[in-house]
Amino acid sequence: MKKSIAQHLDWTFRRITWVTLLTAIVCLLSYYLLPESYGDKNSPVETVQMFVLLAGLVVTNTARNSRNLYRFVFLVILLVLAREVNFGRTLFIFADPEDVRKFPKWSDMEYGWLAHVGVALYMVWLLVYFIRQKVWRTLCAELRSWRIPAWDSLLCCVGLAVGVIAEFVHQNLVEELGELVLYVGGVGILYLYSRQKLNKTE
Repeated sequence: MKKSIAQHLDWTFRRITWVTLLTAIVCLLSYYLLPESYGDKNSPVETVQMFVLLAGLVVTNTARNSRNLYRFVFLVILLVLAREVNFGRTLFIFADPEDVRKFPKWSDMEYGWLAHVGVALYMVWLLVYFIRQKVWRTLCAELRSWRIPAWDSLLCCVGLAVGVIAEFVHQNLVEELGELVLYVGGVGILYLYSRQKLNKTE
């Protein structure tokens, strides 16, 4: 069992791994240096997240192999991008004039319920695409062919855990910083797989 697990892990510390690690260190320092308001919607931290996700769109759209897989990931990143701006609610709708950090809820808008319907339909379409285009088969083939970048995946897991815990305890700045580490690491992993820069499992 140990041999099997080791065979599928790639512990090489690449330049893209350094980028994620340095991002994590900067985010840790930012927690002590930045005001809590940097965790608000449309803050500089969230703006950086958007640029990272846009980089993810470029990486997946220019992938040299497994086009159906990276086209699917491209569509998923689009969904994440839309989520970051609350599907337009915090980007195109003005905040409360008495509190610029407060935005109206979808339930407070006359046709706000349509947003939930639209998101649900998009997610169903993604599921159908995943099955009909046999993305699952391509994903399994990629994972069998290339080792998993261990350090990058570990940093992603740390960012995800920090983000989830921070959201639970309502620490907005920590949540956004954790998500930033997750996004940088995730885009880095996509780059490694799409450019076949990982070691083979054989």
